[in-house]
Amino acid sequence: MRIDSLHISRHNDLFLEKHSQSFHFLKRELSDKGVDVESIITKIQQFQVAIPSWALGAGGTRFGRFSMGGEPGDLFQKISDISIINDLTGAAGAVSLHIPWDIPENVSTLTRYASDCGITFDAVNSNTFQDQPDQALSYKYGSLCHTDRKVREQAIQHNIEVIHYGEALGSKSITVWLSDGSTFPGQTNFRQALSRTKESLQEIYRHLPADWQMFIEYKPYEPQFYSTVIQDWGTSHLLASACGPKVA
Repeated sequence: MRIDSLHISRHNDLFLEKHSQSFHFLKRELSDKGVDVESIITKIQQFQVAIPSWALGAGGTRFGRFSMGGEPGDLFQKISDISIINDLTGAAGAVSLHIPWDIPENVSTLTRYASDCGITFDAVNSNTFQDQPDQALSYKYGSLCHTDRKVREQAIQHNIEVIHYGEALGSKSITVWLSDGSTFPGQTNFRQALSRTKESLQEIYRHLPADWQMFIEYKPYEPQFYSTVIQDWGTSHLLASACGPKVA
C-alpha cells in the first residue's frame, strides 16, 4: 500500500497558508539573530532516519514479542510500512534490519522491492542478547564478554554472518549492541569482561569490508540491572579506539 503523493499535497495545502505565516515570522526572528536559516533548512531536508525492522511490530519490545492484529507478517510488509512512513515524512528512506529476526531469504527480490518502494538498507544489527531456537550455546551469562571462548566465538561468527547479509543488501555498516553485564555484585569481573569484549570486537572489526563502519551501541542497565559492560559513550569510544584504524 502506498499513499498517493497528490493526496498528501492536497492535505498539506489545507495548512500551507498558516504554516507559511508562522515560518516567515520565525525566519525573520532567527535571521535578526544572525542565524543562517537556509543552511538549517538544507540540513533538515537532508535528515534521514533508518527505521529498525523490529519496531514495525504491534506489541512488545526486542526482548519479547506480544503480537496482535494489524502488524506486518514478513519483511516485505515491513518495508511497505516503512515506505508509508517515508511518504508522510520524507525522512525515513531506509530500513535497519535486525538479524536473525529478519533474514532476507531472496536478496535480489527483496532489494528490487525495496528499491521500488524508495527504501535503502542502512546498518544491519546483530543479536547476541537473545538465545535462538537452533543456537548451540547460551548467552545467559554474556556473549562477546563470556568467560567461555566457545560462546564468544559463536557470538563473533554471528556478527560476521550479519556482515555478509549486509553486504548482499548493499548496507555499509553494522551496529553491535550487547546485553552483557551482571545482575548482582560479584557476578563478573568488570576489567576482564571489558577486555574480552574488546578482543571480540577487534575480531569482528577485522572482518569488516574496507568501506564499512562498525557502530558500538551503549545502554546503561538494559537488561542487566547491576552493571553493563558497555554502559556509556566513554566505554563505546574506548572500544572503538581499541579496534584501530581501518586498513583497506
